Amino acid sequence: MQLDNTRIAIRERNLLETLDLSFRLLREFWKPWLICSLLVIVPLATVNALLLNWMAADLDYAEFEEWPFRYFWLMAVFIYFEAPLASVFVVAYLGPAVFMENPRIKQVVWDALKQFPAIFLTQFLFRLALPIWLLALSFDRFEPNYWIEFGLIVLLMIPFATILRAFRPYINEIVVLEKNPLRSKNPQVITIGKRSSHLHGPYGNDLFVRWLGTVLATVALLWMVGVTTYFLQAVLFANWELNWVLVYIWYPGVLWTVVSLISVVRFLDYLDLRIRHEGWEVELLMKAEALRLKPTLL
Repeated sequence: MQLDNTRIAIRERNLLETLDLSFRLLREFWKPWLICSLLVIVPLATVNALLLNWMAADLDYAEFEEWPFRYFWLMAVFIYFEAPLASVFVVAYLGPAVFMENPRIKQVVWDALKQFPAIFLTQFLFRLALPIWLLALSFDRFEPNYWIEFGLIVLLMIPFATILRAFRPYINEIVVLEKNPLRSKNPQVITIGKRSSHLHGPYGNDLFVRWLGTVLATVALLWMVGVTTYFLQAVLFANWELNWVLVYIWYPGVLWTVVSLISVVRFLDYLDLRIRHEGWEVELLMKAEALRLKPTLL
């Protein structure tokens, strides 16, 4: 790995430049990005289908009163909590790919799975993916429990997850790329908690502004992808009414597509934070020069 030979220029960028660069990266790495995304999204989508699809069954979609609004709401909520998980393999691939490497997807997946205990703790538990699944087991099949499905989720779970996402957004990058341990008896060892505090703690204002900009970009992408694909299927199948394809495939598909796109944006935001506040480009140059000098010194 040549640390000073990268596929993208290591420099500071604003959010619009990051968005533009993310689409350029997708153009070059669309195939591994798609595979790495699907390896996580397909299992998560299967879990969601098992937990929620019954809400949209046996309804007459031709009648507006019978549209599965409960299903639409909870599917969006579930994907919101699961979104950070969808980028695990994408981040694991893009990390070495930036440095002119061509990592094999099999090896990328294996390396990421070695960090599963940390991923389980930081994403499944702290980011509430597992609790929302367990909560689904209490959903009533006849009448919605508004205290749980709206009160608990809206007032407690979503604010908690949002605060973590806004002020501690790059936990996947820390776990998968930097490979810090969960815990250590040696106080000199930088654990995941210490690294997260050092990376995120002093830059809360910048992180919040980036998060807010990313939310706006996400909404815009949802609108563009959703409207485009809806009109495309309507023209191809000559059907403008709500149907099972739109409910079970199009709706979660649009949400997962945007989640996968935003995962690339967040990875580039992570690089920008390190460049902007840690002088990462200088660190890379120094490490690269040290590697070149090492054989001479020996």
